[in-house]
Amino acid sequence: MGKLLVLGTRGSQLALTQSRWVANLITGHQIDLKVIETAGDDLSISIFNPVIPGAFVNALRAALLKGEVDFLVHSLKDLPSIPHPELTIAAIPIREDSREVLVSTGNQLFVDLNPGSRIGTSSPRRSATISRLNSELLPEPIRGNVDSRIEKVRSGEYDAVVLAAAGLARISRLNEVAQYFELDVFIPAPAQGALAVECRSDDRELISLLKELDDPLSRMTATAERAVLQGLQAGCEIAIGATAQVDNGQLTLTAELGGSLGIPSQKFSLSSAVRSDFDLVAAQALGLQLADLFVR
Repeated sequence: MGKLLVLGTRGSQLALTQSRWVANLITGHQIDLKVIETAGDDLSISIFNPVIPGAFVNALRAALLKGEVDFLVHSLKDLPSIPHPELTIAAIPIREDSREVLVSTGNQLFVDLNPGSRIGTSSPRRSATISRLNSELLPEPIRGNVDSRIEKVRSGEYDAVVLAAAGLARISRLNEVAQYFELDVFIPAPAQGALAVECRSDDRELISLLKELDDPLSRMTATAERAVLQGLQAGCEIAIGATAQVDNGQLTLTAELGGSLGIPSQKFSLSSAVRSDFDLVAAQALGLQLADLFVR
């Protein structure tokens, strides 16, 4: 048995499930999980408080930089698009379903929801898309983990919630889904469904170990999507969605800037030939090129 490695994680069911899944992929080492409380877990803080952007990430990274843990597992969509100078995403394992799903009262489809129905989401991107698809529905802020959000629908507090299919798949609750939104209808967050395994940049031995978990196709599509964020210098307050697929040597990237903060809705798609699933240079360039279309 190799040396003991400490994996830092939030304490939510989803975070623990994701961390355990990654830990189980690592052979020859003992992996201990250390739960780290983050500002984003404090439900007494308003969701509109400036501490919230990055709140799920900053405390984890602080523990990693202090050497309290050896590596972290994040939902990649939660990470800032600009790389941290002292940290490395050593692996992006095989990606889950990136689509959005609807959980609703009586398992109603989106088209069947009554005017005035309250749709729980605190994502500007999801709110903008919901309003674009049906202006008579009411996107309203919601807090809590996946389980508690579903419970708020079942209790009647909300008529529906929009969630990531990946999260429900990881905690085995896909049976709650009333509807999957196809990618051309409801564009997900950049890198939705992908995990990031992060460690200190100077820990070359651990980087080498974790790289064995990397899935080249997942990294390439996530790289293209996150490059759109980099090009727009966008944070979580901007309603931006992006999705990339590879088919027959062509990487196709679609992004949508939703109508929020006075910004009109725009949607663009671009394609580029890629040499292989490892063509990160082409993926990065395509994302930056597409971002440039929004700012012209």
